[in-house]
Amino acid sequence: MLGTVLFTPYGRTGTALSALIVVSCLIGLTMHSDFYAGRRRRDFFCYYTNVSNLIVLLYFALVAPALYATPALHALIPHVEFIVTMCITLTFCVFHLLLSPTVRIMVKSLPHTPNYRIMWVDNLFIHYIVPWLTLAYWILCSPGKSALKLWDAPLFTLIPLLYLLLIFLRARKGINIHGENSPYPYPFLDCNARGIRRVMRTCMALFAICLASALWVLLTLFLAFSRWGGGHAFILI
Repeated sequence: MLGTVLFTPYGRTGTALSALIVVSCLIGLTMHSDFYAGRRRRDFFCYYTNVSNLIVLLYFALVAPALYATPALHALIPHVEFIVTMCITLTFCVFHLLLSPTVRIMVKSLPHTPNYRIMWVDNLFIHYIVPWLTLAYWILCSPGKSALKLWDAPLFTLIPLLYLLLIFLRARKGINIHGENSPYPYPFLDCNARGIRRVMRTCMALFAICLASALWVLLTLFLAFSRWGGGHAFILI
């Protein structure tokens, strides 16, 4: 349809967006790792934000070019790009809805030093710009959305579930996150402060929201395809 004509897989729009995504990931991740301050964070990948941004970076910098260049692998593109997009969208949603109020209060109390400006720009890139650009790429340029199935929704949830498992296993060693008095990277995961049962209820609620959100996106796509046809650029079907 119109979307297929204007936005061929990995065409000019897709190439420009993917390049912006890679650059944005590199800016955000290097700032968040204290690269510019000359410090290394051993607990860098304890944060889901960093994990999801790294997934996006690796996909668009290394995996996507290989998938698009190999016709035999084209069938994987819709499924992989859906998973990557949902993973980074989760980063935006959790930060914006659960963490940003606390971060705003903390930031307001800090002096406007170079480190403050680095932190502000860093949060903007990894929590907002990268998720929005990735979502824009998926909506406008990701091909073959009509090939997506309902099983893509639970498949996406395996990544945050694996992340939680590794965080809880690491926390059992009692190694605190840098600059924190807890081995847990996020307050809502802190079993010491909140108790195991409350944390498990929170995790189950988040899992249900993730699964429901992914299913909602897929069902919306299926309804759109059944009414207007297409299956390529969602906005332009």
